[in-house]
Amino acid sequence: MKPTKVSRLLPLAACLAWNAHAVAGPAPVPTLTVIQGQAPEKAKKIVLYAVEEGRKTEIANAVVNEQHAFAFAMPAPKEGFYYLSADNRGETRIYIKPGDQLKLKMDNGAYTVLAGSAENKQLWQWQEQLSAISRHASLGDTTTYLSFFPTLEALVPKVAGLKKAVNTPNRKFNELLKYTMDVDVEHAAMSFLLIPHSKHPEKSQYPAYYRQIIQDKKYCDGRLLANGDAGRIVRLYQTFTYIMSTEKRTGPASLEENARLFCNDTIKGLFITESLGGFRTFDKLTDAITPVKQYLVTADQQQRYLAAEKALRKFAAGEQGFNFTGEDMSGKKVAFNDLKGKVVVVDVWATWCGPCKAELPHLQKLEEELRDKNVTFVGYSVDETKDKEKWSAFVKEKDMKGVQLFGAGWSEVTKFYDIKGIPRFMVFDQQGKIVTIDAPRPSTPELKALIEKILGKG
Repeated sequence: MKPTKVSRLLPLAACLAWNAHAVAGPAPVPTLTVIQGQAPEKAKKIVLYAVEEGRKTEIANAVVNEQHAFAFAMPAPKEGFYYLSADNRGETRIYIKPGDQLKLKMDNGAYTVLAGSAENKQLWQWQEQLSAISRHASLGDTTTYLSFFPTLEALVPKVAGLKKAVNTPNRKFNELLKYTMDVDVEHAAMSFLLIPHSKHPEKSQYPAYYRQIIQDKKYCDGRLLANGDAGRIVRLYQTFTYIMSTEKRTGPASLEENARLFCNDTIKGLFITESLGGFRTFDKLTDAITPVKQYLVTADQQQRYLAAEKALRKFAAGEQGFNFTGEDMSGKKVAFNDLKGKVVVVDVWATWCGPCKAELPHLQKLEEELRDKNVTFVGYSVDETKDKEKWSAFVKEKDMKGVQLFGAGWSEVTKFYDIKGIPRFMVFDQQGKIVTIDAPRPSTPELKALIEKILGKG
């Protein structure tokens, strides 16, 4: 991520003083841009975001005063879209160029341009039209497809006429806004489908517009990166193509397959870096990134990948396993290092976890099949301390074998291995080194095959 230069943004009073002083002297100065307005009634802070390669980056924040007013001053800002947010609740998109004087009123997601450039007045007019569908494409909205689809179908044919009405003196802005209009409608339409609602349509009930969204090669135009929501949009599109597909798949598409959805290399790189958080092991990350690494074309994308790799490197196969501890059924502390000498299979689970309990019969069958082998099965419960007796009773009732440990909540194992969901199975070799921290489940034959492969090397 690019660092924000201090000179890009100054407190309003300091900027005005600097600008006035500089005008009196001989040296030329950057043209000052001022953004000010009224914040929502209970807002305490307004945050200003710039757009860097399709993502919002905070560049300043302003405390709202007693009159609910705020202000920013920017010497020579880079021209383009910016975003304002009141206490991180909703966002207002604006357009800034050097010398602009913008005054607006914010009202919990909606806003009004009180005074400002032709670009902002035109952008405001578009966002007023877009709000007919965009306000229903967020979590918590109770609208169903029965009212959303007709509203969407009414807006889509109007967009061409709205584009023709974009006629500011700024040709660069005009072309960007026209492009962004199509992206905005697609964004709202896809978001609505992928947000939980009380009623959900069948694919046969989707308006024809949804079929138009899918293209052989999507988002070829680099102007998408001027949109602060571009990262979310490319992820949405990948998910949208999956739910619209009639092709039967045996598993999720690879990172390489998904990158092929897009034809612009920088946008492919954006999608790839947006996907990095889905990898939980170093090996899976590096295997997935190898065929697409050439699409990480910017310094920011390359830096994001290196950060993801660094975060997972300690989990790579061959690295020493974390020496966690837990309390067994007798109250004795047992450490991971105490188990060296055998292949160790760790099951991170809880009594409240349905999928965990569904794996138990398969796990017990696997334990029985390998009971004469050099393998230790460890159950590591993340039940809270208040449920310790419930855990103990469950272990006895189900006659759970192996080493059963109580971890007292989301403690050291889950924190170290960044476990966000359970069940999670992990496998370590006889020396206590990682084989994988995201192993197949016992309900699949792959876990037994993996264990036998390790035993064969021992």
